[in-house]
Amino acid sequence: MNTWNRVGLALAGVLFFWVGAGDAQVRGTIFGPGSRSYPIAVSPLRNLSEGAVGRELGARFADILERDLVISGYFKIVDRATHIEQPQTSGTDAETINFDSWAVLGALALVKGTFQLEGDMLAVEVKLFDVAQRRQLTGRRYRGSVDLLRRMAHRFADEIMLQFTGERGPFDSRIAFVSNRDGRFKEVYVMSLDGGDLQQVTKAQSITVSPSWSPDTRYLLYTSYKRGNPDLFLLDVVSGRELVLSRRGGLNLGGRFSPDGSTIAMTLEEGANSEIVLLDRTGDLVKQLTEHWAIDVSPSWSPDGRQIAFCSNRSGTPQIYIMNADGTWVRRITYEGDYNTAPAWSPKGDRIAFVRRYEGGFNIFTIRPDGTDAKQLTQAAGNNEDPSWSPDGRYIVFSSNRTGRKKLYVMDASGVTQVQLTQGGGDDTSPAWSRWLE
Repeated sequence: MNTWNRVGLALAGVLFFWVGAGDAQVRGTIFGPGSRSYPIAVSPLRNLSEGAVGRELGARFADILERDLVISGYFKIVDRATHIEQPQTSGTDAETINFDSWAVLGALALVKGTFQLEGDMLAVEVKLFDVAQRRQLTGRRYRGSVDLLRRMAHRFADEIMLQFTGERGPFDSRIAFVSNRDGRFKEVYVMSLDGGDLQQVTKAQSITVSPSWSPDTRYLLYTSYKRGNPDLFLLDVVSGRELVLSRRGGLNLGGRFSPDGSTIAMTLEEGANSEIVLLDRTGDLVKQLTEHWAIDVSPSWSPDGRQIAFCSNRSGTPQIYIMNADGTWVRRITYEGDYNTAPAWSPKGDRIAFVRRYEGGFNIFTIRPDGTDAKQLTQAAGNNEDPSWSPDGRYIVFSSNRTGRKKLYVMDASGVTQVQLTQGGGDDTSPAWSRWLE
């Protein structure tokens, strides 16, 4: 079993408890991303293991946590090279920390903690402090295999976001995407937001496109040409078992689970026409939702499961439409531009991200479900496509060729903070952001 699957299986073995209080006073301190104005220092965890066993783990935890906080757009990281207190010799509770040595560096918040390695089992205790008030805001204890170190850091990043913004962060989640980085074939890869646990999960040696997650994050849907026809597949990412859900003649594309996981919306080619249909979890046809001479593609569920956004050229050019989940009351919501596609409904329900051809390239916009208040989020050179929302609805991952090859980027919902996520050769496209791992 691979590392990513072990992480999923071992979640039940990660224990986490409150070890601090007083968080109510600091929630709402940070009002929006983009300014990176809140200075926070992240000290490597102190090693409580015997000898020098696993000594690099404390710094690795800090590296991952810092990367998450930078991606969030809310924090300014205090340079670790300037730290005065040494992690291995200084205290890790409010009574033993020299807060003056952190205040002089400009830190308003501080992360400190300890870890202990026994065999392949890791115990981590990590705390968040208010430097000015010299008190602990919150803390967590985690226990699990060493493979879970990254998830522990992501979980604490989510906790820090909760403390300062009132909402859980998006970091304990996964992003699936398509890449040809390892050759000429397009395969599905999975990674956490910081990209440190990248893993190839399909080996079709063909063209694989349009991945999407099940609500419980255990399964991936995607379309693969490995049998010659574009069929819809379901992959159990824990066991690695792959099933064919739809192998009907022609296109079987864009499978998207309903929010309750009971049905799948997808595009099915009927002759020379493409319609949106509903399948059950076994792949049986439940209902045809659209019936039009036009091409209807790219279904995206509203978070309450009552509506579906999709793209259709029934007006003559590709535009964004919304219909009820039973196919009734179809209405158009985009009217500007001659090419609008790839709708993605926010988990908060208030915005739909989509791609518009604009000023010679493709850029990402958002719009309200009633068709008002369209906002442009990307303005970079090249093409910016394939938007997918974070589970908290505050961020969007997308693909862009602004620097040459297509790579994945993440931005906040206003487009202010944009950070490149993937590196290396090949093109990375079609990102799909999972819900939180549980």
